[in-house]
Amino acid sequence: MGDIQLALPMRVLRRGRCICLALLMMYTTTASAQFGALAGRMLDAESSDPIGWVTVLVEDTERGQMTDEQGHFFFAALPAGRYVIQALHVGYHDTRFAVEITANDTAHVDFYIGHRELHLEGVHIEGQRADSPVPLYKPDISFSGNKLRQNLSQTIAETIDYEPGIAQRSMGPAPARPVLRGLSGDRLLILEDGERTGDLSATSSDHAVAVDPMTTQRIEIVRGPETMVYGSNALGGVINVRRDYVPVERPRNAGGSASWQGESSNSGLSLGLERIQPVGSTLALRADGSWRTAEDVLTPRGRLVNTGIQTSNAALGLSTVHTRGYAGGALGAYRSEYGIPPDPNGGHPNGVTIEMERQHVEFRAQWRGGRRIGLQILDVHHAFSRYIHAEYEDSRALGMEFGVLTHNGGARVRWTPSGARQRSVLGFWYEYRNYAAAGLNFTPNTEEYAGAIFSYSAWQHGPWQAQSALRADVRRIQPDEVRYSQRVGPIGTRKFSGVSGGLSLQYQLHTQITTGATLMRTFRAPGIEELFSEGPHLASYAYEVGNSSLDSERAWGMEVFFEFRRDGDYMNIALFRNQIDGYIFPKNTGQRSWRRADLFLYRTAGLDAIMRGAEASFSWHFTTQWKTAGTLSYVQGILPELEDEAMPRLPPLQGRIGLTYEPLEALEWTGSLRWAAAQKQIGPFETPTDGYAVMDLSGQYNLYWRDHLHAFSLSLQNATDAVYRKHLNRIKELFPEPGRSVRLLHKVFF
Repeated sequence: MGDIQLALPMRVLRRGRCICLALLMMYTTTASAQFGALAGRMLDAESSDPIGWVTVLVEDTERGQMTDEQGHFFFAALPAGRYVIQALHVGYHDTRFAVEITANDTAHVDFYIGHRELHLEGVHIEGQRADSPVPLYKPDISFSGNKLRQNLSQTIAETIDYEPGIAQRSMGPAPARPVLRGLSGDRLLILEDGERTGDLSATSSDHAVAVDPMTTQRIEIVRGPETMVYGSNALGGVINVRRDYVPVERPRNAGGSASWQGESSNSGLSLGLERIQPVGSTLALRADGSWRTAEDVLTPRGRLVNTGIQTSNAALGLSTVHTRGYAGGALGAYRSEYGIPPDPNGGHPNGVTIEMERQHVEFRAQWRGGRRIGLQILDVHHAFSRYIHAEYEDSRALGMEFGVLTHNGGARVRWTPSGARQRSVLGFWYEYRNYAAAGLNFTPNTEEYAGAIFSYSAWQHGPWQAQSALRADVRRIQPDEVRYSQRVGPIGTRKFSGVSGGLSLQYQLHTQITTGATLMRTFRAPGIEELFSEGPHLASYAYEVGNSSLDSERAWGMEVFFEFRRDGDYMNIALFRNQIDGYIFPKNTGQRSWRRADLFLYRTAGLDAIMRGAEASFSWHFTTQWKTAGTLSYVQGILPELEDEAMPRLPPLQGRIGLTYEPLEALEWTGSLRWAAAQKQIGPFETPTDGYAVMDLSGQYNLYWRDHLHAFSLSLQNATDAVYRKHLNRIKELFPEPGRSVRLLHKVFF
């Protein structure tokens, strides 16, 4: 790394210590509350045999564990009330049950879960507190179990790529980042355990996300009003990667998993290990680590040079768990080295090598109340991350270097459900960032302060469901110098504030049919780079110039949807429209820069934009062994101020359709066709992209051997070795997408 100085004021460290002390005092404060417990087993709905290694989650409490080999699980110290229990297991349908916890008593229940087609009358709960369970509808997309293993790739973006509305922004495999409904950057927040990652992946297409999916527990996609809990600007949505660095439950016995994955198109190999175990009578210890290596990607037209990657990741967390909650902390480190392919016409004919690293420390605490005081859960959190990103030319000369120190955290209060109100959250959030740049970049070192208060509620009354959210944000961006730049404008302190909110209504027309609408109002302050950047950025093939006079983005988003669900089959259709006032993006001027004639000049612009689109997805069983599933996505965007000029870098009409055969409970095979239409609605200086169709094959097999569950996933991607290009790939003119590739994953639970 180059010599980069990050000025972290001592007052920030002092404030951090004060906050931590306050949180500890808050955690140790107790009040009278009524608690119960839940003890149960997971059983096969057909044979009544116990099912081992089922992941059991208590929704809205962040508590979860895995059953033992006989299917037993136990949750202590649950505040009295009604809960939803979620069961996840390979070869079985993800299922939800409602259960009532009574104060000063233990509910003993048996949960029956089914595989293949799952009928409501075949799922029941028995025991002392048994209400008839109802599988509950969850609107968010979730990747876990079989689905996560089948799609697991070297980046988060590639792992979730086949969901409706999802595309990838990339410059090679390593820095790929998701795009949802045409929205990218920080309009689509990527979180880790509900908090921001502290990296710079939202600012440029060559910056990778500092999260490796190898040891991920779940990936969740949240849309609608609930996104306001995490940010004011998530018009596209929120992607939350669940790793559970800080243990929230003390397991009865030690457990974990080990996995490895190999891939032929890049000679890639990945390893992952995670373990959680009890320590003493109240402590829980969790550790995980992963390592990934890959060489240059092979395409049907040859090797895409300088696209290798080396990544390592490790974390250690420790919690003390008591009847009224937990308190704990975690340490983590992530390091990656990857390449950006050379572009003879884009400023670096021999490619750029990027080294990035992130260290983070976090503290979490939760206090659980009860019905008598109306407070169900109080969560507090504070995290610190250090992120360094350096870009080297082929001569190992430092081109650019970025560093960010980030403190963020907050508190959330969740009220006990009452009447029609199913969930209610009130909280605040804060963030401090110390940003520095070095090398050929002239962006000034800057401090950034941000804070927000927010509320979120969900109601259900008869066939009606509603969600609402309101959030107020303030942000102060303070560079360490005040000056005037002929290209950027006046450089000095900028202040922004705004209110955002959302409302969603759903109506159940029939037991199998739901319709609804969502209205969102979002606020987004411009980032440091968008305001003050100035200099060549070789890895993104651009000379970047900010705009210090930018105002905030303010957007209205509207969506209407229709959903049909029956016995595991479903169909979803959604139409949406986003109107963004002052949409901020780097606009290609078509001119070469005055400092580097081999780089095009990109100037940050703030222009009104209108986006319209549609999504559809379905899954349908022909028989108990055969089913088909598919997705369809379309988005269009225009800039009315430029005579309805097309917005740059939007994905084309695209979709996927697949056929799955499940001859055995533990075995399934899938063949799928993913396709995209030609993209000819493009902005100035943007090249069109031809359509394509690509065939993929995959299979999964799960077995118990020597008292351990082994899960295998095998896939053949681009089975015909087709030549195709994705529109959002910045290097599509250089080489096509990867050719035929075999990927094998083996994961064992112990």
